[in-house]
Amino acid sequence: MPSNTSVTAFCGIPLVSGDLPPGTAAAVLGAGSSLGSAHDGSENGPFFLRTLSKAHTWAADDPGVFTLRHGRNALGGIADLGDLDFTGMELSQALDTIADAVRALPADVAPCVLGGDHSITLPVVRVLAERRTEPFLVVQFDHHLDLQIWEGAPNDPRAKREPVFNTNVMSHVSDLVGPDRLIQVGVSPFATVEARSLDAMRTFLDATGRQLCLTDPELHDPALFRAAIGQGHDIYLSLDIDVLQRAEMSSTGYPAEIGLSTHTLLRLIDLVLDGNRLIGFDLVEFAANRSDRSDGTLSDAGRATAVFLHVLSWISRQAREKSDKRSETCQAR
Repeated sequence: MPSNTSVTAFCGIPLVSGDLPPGTAAAVLGAGSSLGSAHDGSENGPFFLRTLSKAHTWAADDPGVFTLRHGRNALGGIADLGDLDFTGMELSQALDTIADAVRALPADVAPCVLGGDHSITLPVVRVLAERRTEPFLVVQFDHHLDLQIWEGAPNDPRAKREPVFNTNVMSHVSDLVGPDRLIQVGVSPFATVEARSLDAMRTFLDATGRQLCLTDPELHDPALFRAAIGQGHDIYLSLDIDVLQRAEMSSTGYPAEIGLSTHTLLRLIDLVLDGNRLIGFDLVEFAANRSDRSDGTLSDAGRATAVFLHVLSWISRQAREKSDKRSETCQAR
């Protein structure tokens, strides 16, 4: 179960240790683990984002966050479950713990997960796939494919799947949701593979999902981007923070020399969610030493926090609009 001991509530959202309050639309859950990564530091992601979220509440006695864009409470209908404790666990146990925590949520409550390395995405998507009868899209913002493309895998994409970790997690996700249900946004236009796999790569990628690279015109043309994502979908977002350029995000295992700006990332998230329904999301791969208080790390954490808050506000907006429509329907009757 999540622990609220010594946990800073994200943006002052009430910490819940028992039943969720009526009307809860989404639940924040910390899943700080680097067990699926070759690098330490991502286990501290929830700590940094929770700590930097205080910048959005200042010294208010009972803080609330107002969104100027939508003219309402940015965090209405959202609860905070605290952080999961993975002490003494191996990766498989940690992923099972995440799955159990998501499975315990009511089906209409969206999981909003603070990672953690990218492997934590898999158990969240798995539970959503188990409990839903309707298909959904997974939209991944990432500088890297996080697909298993080594050792000739593109020539034999299914037979040689290795256990999940942070650099092959999206192969496992694609297996769950289907190749036409994974869209990878902001990835580098280049990937290194064994020479014997070059000819098979295009077929392999088409069988895994759709890639919208940094240099693709869709990322710079809203109409093309909307057409690529589509409308009327249920969406799960996976936000690997290394999709941001190194100048704006160096606190991650593999920073991107050329990546998105924070402003561009927020704009693209808006385009993904406008006309679609967000059913959950995660933000992963923020990584730093817990004792690091350098200006660069704190600035990076502040940017990652702003991205997480931006997506939370979308869920709150959706919940409010759904409630308003129910009220209008009742009044019409």
